[in-house]
Formats: sequence, structure tokens, C-alpha cells
Amino acid sequence: MNAPKIFPILLAAGKSPHLPFPKALADFAGRTAIEIAVKNCHGLERPIVVLGYQADRLRRAMPRQARVTINRDWHTGQLSSLLAGLRKVPQDGAFLIYPVDLVFLTPGMIWRLAAAFHRRTARQTIVMPVCAGRDGHPVILAPELRPELRGAKTAREVVNRDPGRIQRVRMKTSAIWKDFDTPAAYARVRREFARQRIG
Repeated sequence: MNAPKIFPILLAAGKSPHLPFPKALADFAGRTAIEIAVKNCHGLERPIVVLGYQADRLRRAMPRQARVTINRDWHTGQLSSLLAGLRKVPQDGAFLIYPVDLVFLTPGMIWRLAAAFHRRTARQTIVMPVCAGRDGHPVILAPELRPELRGAKTAREVVNRDPGRIQRVRMKTSAIWKDFDTPAAYARVRREFARQRIG
């Protein structure tokens, strides 16, 4: 079937109430979370990074490969950031929804999802990873789902609306949902990231 281009939308607009800095600037072995995410998307279309909270500070730290857009309504929730990113995606473009705090993702995982998207059936308009029965991110959506997102309250509402249009890609790693929301979780993730780098 016709394979549209895939545009990564990296969600980095929200405020983390339990962390003293934006998640995109979290350090992992000398690289920030946003640097890791942008690098993971190499080979797809140029990543679109959605900023909101402390946008001016974050803009100065963006990798040069990234395109930046600002969500002035970031405080209203993640869907507003996704819609802000979509304004930079051509109408016929597919899009990959990528929360910036999933630092254990790798380019290989992204490419597995992209390959599955290009092999999907006409009915399958969503590709998402799953591990141990638990769905995760990033998620790729076909262009025709844009109108549904504009009329929804959350992106999850659209994704879960029709299970028959989801193609799940099995992964053997919790990287698809292992994030960090508190100082303790950030410390654990940093230690694990450092161990993997050494190993």
C-alpha cells in the first residue's frame, strides 16, 4: 500500500511538577533526553520538537537537526502539544508520537515500528509497541486520523476507539514505557542508563 512519510513529533512541552528542570534537559551520560530522542529518529523526516514550559531555555538546547514549534497552551494537556506539532506535518504525512522522557528507546526500535507501519493493511491506521501485555510509545498514526484528534479530548481516546485498526509490534523491552517523573525515578533511570552504556 502507499507508504506516507513519517514525521516524528517529540513532546517536550509539559512541566514536571516533581522535577527541578524540564525533562528534555535531563542528563544521561552526557547527553540530554532531547538529544537522545532526536538521534533515535534519524532516517525518518526531520523531528518536530514541541516546547511549552520554559520554551526559551529549551530552545537554546535543541539539537540542530530538530525543528521547534511552541505550544502556548501546553498547560491544557498533551493533546494540545500533539496538535501544535501536527501543524508542521504535511496533510498527507504520518506522524510518530514520542514523549521525550523515554530514554531507553533506540533507533532500532523506531525503525521496527516504521517498518511495521509501511507493511500494515489498509485498515490498520495505528502502529504501537507492546511489551508483556502493556502498550507503550512511540505510536505511529496514519494521516487520516488527524480529524479525529482535533475532535478528541485525549490522543488515547483516538487510539483506543477501534482496536481493529491497531497493529501492535511486540518488543522485548520495557523501554517503551519506562520514564521518569520524580527525582527518585530519575536517579534510578540514570543508573540503569549508565550500566547499559558501560555494558
